[in-house]
Amino acid sequence: MKNYQKLFAIIFMCLIVFFTVSLKADSGWDGSYGGGGSSSSSGGSSWSSNSGSSYSSGSDNPIVNIIVLIIFVYIIYKSMAKTKTQKKESTDMNYKISPLKTEVIKEVIPDFDKNEFRQTTFKTYKNIQEAWMEFDYETLKKNTTNELYNTYHSELLALKAKKQKNIMKNFELLDFEIVDMEKGIENVSLKIRALIKCNDYIIDKNEKVVRGTDKRKVVYNYEMTFTKGINNNNNKCPNCNAPLENVVSSTCPYCNSTVISTNHDWVLSKKQMISQEMD
Repeated sequence: MKNYQKLFAIIFMCLIVFFTVSLKADSGWDGSYGGGGSSSSSGGSSWSSNSGSSYSSGSDNPIVNIIVLIIFVYIIYKSMAKTKTQKKESTDMNYKISPLKTEVIKEVIPDFDKNEFRQTTFKTYKNIQEAWMEFDYETLKKNTTNELYNTYHSELLALKAKKQKNIMKNFELLDFEIVDMEKGIENVSLKIRALIKCNDYIIDKNEKVVRGTDKRKVVYNYEMTFTKGINNNNNKCPNCNAPLENVVSSTCPYCNSTVISTNHDWVLSKKQMISQEMD
């Protein structure tokens, strides 16, 4: 429901209460029990039950009650507006973001180019999403770490068992920033924040939409980590010494040994959705 529809509903309910509830009820907006002005003594207590008690809610002036009602509705409206602003901030990629300077990255990767990295990682992201959509396990393995691949593989098996398919297409990179770096002995990882818009919904075997919508796009605020090798001499299988391409940890295609290799292409190692909203 839109905000203005919610507001009208609140006003309508308030009016019903206003015109149906007695203005001389036992409790209300103008009770004088707060602020330290009341007394607990038996003689002058504002909580006394006699006819002159200041705790009764009714004002004999209807204008005063109308003003109170307007103030109440205004407070609710401002609260709704604040909630909407907070929601907008939660999907703003730059909200509480401290970009990592390129100079810092170049201390580890001398030939680093931010624009090239942006294009490469966005392409990798799309390859992964499209492979997910098509149950393309080989492409997933080439573009992710072994740990992440195993997670995706299990989730896809569950989706396939339901005879469903996750449609993801028409990707748009709205914003992008590098926020952190971690250097290991053989690998370096860069954490990014990215705002990506795309179609994302699930269909059944009859191509009927069963989750999400194919009418509107979704805007995702992601935090993702991409990893690559920085040691040019270790991108080989430790068992048979065969060259390993485009994998961080997988199975050697020559001897079928499980290996943890150093990849010289950026692959996705972590992905977390910070927030999402319909476009």
